[in-house]
This record gives sequence, structure tokens and C-alpha cells, in this order.
Amino acid sequence: MFDGKTLEYTKLLLAFIRTAHYWTEIHPELVLEDDIKEFLATHEAIAACVLAAPAEVLENRLDRRISEDMISLRDLNERHLRLKQDYALLGTEHQRAEDRLFEREQMLEDSSKRLGQLAAIVESSDDVIVSKDLNGIITSWNAAATRLFGYSADEMIGAPILKLIPEELHSDEKNIMENIRAGRRVEHFETVRRTKSGQLLDVSLTVSPIRDEHGRVIGASKILRDISTRKRLEQALLQAEKIAATGRLAATIAHEINNPLEAVMNLIYLLRPMITDPAGISYYQSVETELVRVSHIAKQTLGYYREHAPASSASIGEIVLNAITIYEPRCTATGIEIKKAINSSRKIVLRRGEMMQVVSNLMMNSIYAMQAGGVLSISVEDAIDSPVGIVLTIQDNGVGIAEGDLPRVFEAFFTTRSTVGTGIGLFVAKQFVEGHGGSIEIESRQDAGDQGTTVRVFLPVFTPYDPSGEWYDRQGLSGQRTAEDRSISA
Repeated sequence: MFDGKTLEYTKLLLAFIRTAHYWTEIHPELVLEDDIKEFLATHEAIAACVLAAPAEVLENRLDRRISEDMISLRDLNERHLRLKQDYALLGTEHQRAEDRLFEREQMLEDSSKRLGQLAAIVESSDDVIVSKDLNGIITSWNAAATRLFGYSADEMIGAPILKLIPEELHSDEKNIMENIRAGRRVEHFETVRRTKSGQLLDVSLTVSPIRDEHGRVIGASKILRDISTRKRLEQALLQAEKIAATGRLAATIAHEINNPLEAVMNLIYLLRPMITDPAGISYYQSVETELVRVSHIAKQTLGYYREHAPASSASIGEIVLNAITIYEPRCTATGIEIKKAINSSRKIVLRRGEMMQVVSNLMMNSIYAMQAGGVLSISVEDAIDSPVGIVLTIQDNGVGIAEGDLPRVFEAFFTTRSTVGTGIGLFVAKQFVEGHGGSIEIESRQDAGDQGTTVRVFLPVFTPYDPSGEWYDRQGLSGQRTAEDRSISA
């Protein structure tokens, strides 16, 4: 019924009672207390054991029993001491375990803080930071990735990274993963990625292997930066350098051509009084007209003529008629019919030479597009709806422009003609039109039986060159007129 410890304590108690009873027998002056008497009276078995007369118990048996009880008592005491020592040792081990547990909790807390800080850095980073496994499946997606690509984390985690890569560049991903599996880092790899809307972005990638606690590569972390703006700036700088070089070349050519051309014009002027024959006079006038045309073409052949004369009031319709006069002989020779509808005589303040170059560039583009002949329609109309101004429309039924090329036609040095043109005519035309506060747009089609190109130029009634400053007032820029504008006003 008893466990070992309780049994030992019970035996100790009984030994004590027997000893006490023995002493009461040999010392008659000692008597049992009432509570003991009551206890023995109610427990006969115990009473029979402790109340037997000493004579009834052999002396050697009693001695032996007491000796055994004392041995048991000593054993019990030793066990108690050992148990006490065990408890003390257990307490020490327990304290050590608690100390180790506390240290581990501190380490886990510190690690949790560091992980939290790292997660906050990743989430708040302006760069895209994602991770993927060795099969190319995305396992993490930060806020910058959502902002750049348009996909949420729910859409991309678990999806293949190829979802962001144009099909023709899938082989790049294979090469990247081969490097990652080999434990190599890929740094500043410039490539192209596709957003949710289908837009292509120029990006720079740095991809690093992710390892487990045993050093095995289990995935890759990728830092991606959008470098589209940098690419555009680099391209713009390159174009600016090309334009500067073209400008210097144009100035040199214009100078070299204009000098002998001016001498020829002077000689023609001196020759005029010497010609009296009516047929000779007619030939002279044709020569003079053609020389004027050559002078104009020399200035705008490279599409980089810049007006230096001050702005003045002029009619777009008049400028168009002058341009038609210059190019009409060429159109007639190539079978191009010119249809004109000049329905506006309104004058606005503009740079006449710049607008002449705009019209010339647009007409020449149409002429090149109709090598086998066609119809060139030119109209000038007043725009009565807001905004008020003048609309110049030049339309041809030539070969048209491919749909994929339309977004780039106003880029410097972009051209679809391999043998003619420098690719800056429309670029310069756009600069001149927008410099007058206007806009230019182009439409084109290449459908069989319905092909051609239409260009519309809008110029406001009040341009930035108008001395009244009305254009600046309407734009809310009344305090930003340039010194040149103020001098025009004066």
C-alpha cells in the first residue's frame, strides 16, 4: 500500500513507539498520555505489538529488532541525505536549464527584432526585392514590386518568375539559375521586364543565392531597379550630341553652299538689265525662281535650320502658298497633284522661317511617300472651338507609316527611309510647333486601297512671341516671359 518513502517513515515511527514503550516498562514512573491510550484502545493490532510485556519478547529478538530498526533508520537517513543532495543537484541543473532557456529566449527575441528590421527594410525599399526557389517560383514580393509591376503579392507569390520576362528573354532566366545553383552571384545584369499592363521596362538585376543552415543553395534573392529613366536620359544625351554634330555640319554646308550661291545671285542681278528679249526675260525669271528654291532647300535639307530673325505677324496660309510655289514643279514632275484649301488669312505672331521649315518638312515627307504619284492635300482653317487658333492639315495617299513606327516618328534620327533623310525633320518640326505654343499630331494607315498619312498642326491665336503676353497670361505664366519676348513687345 505504501511507497518506499512512506514505508520507511512508518517503520521509523513504529520503532520510535516501541522504544518509547520499552522505556515506559523499565521506568514505571513514565506513563502513557491519555491520547496515546485512546489511540491504542482503538487500534488493537498496534496495541498488541507495542503493549506486549518485555518478558514475552526474547531479549535477543528485541535487541535484534531494535538493531534492525536502527539500521533501517540509518539507511533511511542516508537515503534522505542522498535525496537531499539529489534535490540540490536537480535544483542546480534546473537553474542552469532556466538560465540556458533565458539565453535562448533572449537570442530568439534579438533574432526576431533583426528579422523584423530586415523585413521592414525590404518592405520599405524603393528597389524591387523578391525571392524565388530553384524552380523559379516566387516566394516573396515586396511593396516596390507591386508599385513597379502592378501585380499584388497574392497574384505573384507561387507564380513563376517567367511571368515578368518577355518570351524572347526566357533563356536569360535559365542562365541566371545555372549561376545561382553553382553558388555564383549575378550582379548588375541589364535586361527587360514586362509589367501587368504589358509595358516593357529597362531594369538592372542583382541576383544572389539563398542558402540553408547546411550551406546548400535553396533559392535566390533578386534586387531589381528600374533604369528606364536613365536609359531615356542616355538616349536623349546621345541624340543631343548627334543633333549638335548635325547642327555644326549643317552650318558648314550652308556656309559653303550659300557663299557661291550668293555670288551667282549677284551675277544674275547684274545680268538682268542686259536681257531684253521677252523669252530671255522669261528664262531669267525661271532661273531666279529656281535659285531661290535652291537657297531654301540648302537651308532645310538637313532639317536643322533655325530662325534668328525676330518674330513678326504673318499668315500661315501665305507661308503655305509660298512653300507650294517652291515644291510645285517637283510635284508636277513626279505626278503628284496638289489640292489646296487656304480658308484662313488670320495673322499671328510667329517666326516665319521656322514655320516655313515645318511646312517644307511635312510636304517633303509626303512627296517621298508618293514616288509613283498621288494626291497631296493642304488646308488651312480657322479653329473656332476652344482653343481658338489655326489648323494646318497636310494629307497624302502615299505608302503610309507602319503602326509600330508611329510612336517614334518624332524621335530624333528615327527614319523609315534607308536612302533619303536624316530622321530629324519631324523632330525639329515638333520643337518649332511646340515652341509657338502649338501641337502636332500624325495619323497613318497602310491598308490596301486606303493608305496614306495625315498631319495636323495647331497654332494658337496668341503665341509665346505675341507682344501682348496673352499666351503667358492664359498659361498662368505671366511672370515668366523671357528677355527676348519682352524685347519683341518693346
